[in-house]
Amino acid sequence: MVHTKRINNAGRLVIPKEILDIFQLHEGDQVDITHNERQIIIEPHRQRYVCAVTGKVADEAIRIGEAWISKEGLKQIVQYMSSE
Repeated sequence: MVHTKRINNAGRLVIPKEILDIFQLHEGDQVDITHNERQIIIEPHRQRYVCAVTGKVADEAIRIGEAWISKEGLKQIVQYMSSE
């Protein structure tokens, strides 16, 4: 379903309640806004982490000291420690 909305003079638009409900978004929640050549993309905010071991972006990680370590990074650490 397409919802046509006007952008106000402050650059704001209202996301229809139906869409907010589908994505379980509530007042105060954050969204990520990006774009490509043809579209403005609004998605529910997901925390992303750069793993200190793999250097890859991960959706889940644990913090050890000042570093974020993904599951893949932890597996690599365990494998390294096991081979010693």
